[in-house]
Amino acid sequence: MAFTSDVVSIEKNGHVGTLWLDRADKFNALSPQVWQAIPLALAELSSDQEVRVVIFAGRGSHFCVGLDLVASGLEAKSSQKAPSEAIANLQQMQFTTAFQQAITSLEKCPLPVIAVVQGHCLGAGIDLITACDIRLGAANANFSVRETRIGLVADVGTLQRLPNVISAGHVADLAYTARDIDAARAEKIGLINDVYASFEATYAAAQEMAAQIAANPPMAVQGTKFILQQSQNLTTEQSLLLNGLFTMATSLKSNDLRESMAAFVEKRAPNFTGT
Repeated sequence: MAFTSDVVSIEKNGHVGTLWLDRADKFNALSPQVWQAIPLALAELSSDQEVRVVIFAGRGSHFCVGLDLVASGLEAKSSQKAPSEAIANLQQMQFTTAFQQAITSLEKCPLPVIAVVQGHCLGAGIDLITACDIRLGAANANFSVRETRIGLVADVGTLQRLPNVISAGHVADLAYTARDIDAARAEKIGLINDVYASFEATYAAAQEMAAQIAANPPMAVQGTKFILQQSQNLTTEQSLLLNGLFTMATSLKSNDLRESMAAFVEKRAPNFTGT
């Protein structure tokens, strides 16, 4: 069954798929319906053999202002008395775990994911973009680990993934102060790769980058993402062993490698199939 949702949408254009947060009227705040739909949308895109890269973007003026507290029922939960503290804690843990898994689906997507950020990227918005492989920002983008400011400890990925994106000192700065930083500062500290004049220019740059990625053999690109991610939890020696075994079992045996060699000899553009 094809993916359908009122709050998240997908587009496919050749080898590039775009996943849109589609709550522009709510500044793409993450309701349960939104974050529950994200893994389903990614599954739809990654299961399509034509799609090789995903762009992740938000409709409207802002990428994402964080968790929708009202739609998520947190305000109501805080005022309702559960049968016991244990039950209340269990329910909260189940909610948090489901939310965490939804964010993790971006990281675990086998395809490269490019985030396009404009306007506000706050709280859970940081969780979203740090789960992506590449982040591009419009000049009007601003970023904040907002949870600290409102009395929460960020708990769905920022504190785990942000240290893999920027240095420890910058992580501590953003997480402790909860201050807003603009796109120029975000680029300087490495939170985003590049800054563009407008959302339209940022999205166009993401499309161009996606096309460059999609022009490469899909198995090699996906294998590279796999090794990069696995290496974060391995020693250099362990990663090298995994890398060698993985390459020997996959890309060295692929039709795309043979096609690449043939195209080079025949002085023509290769036609990669992902096999």
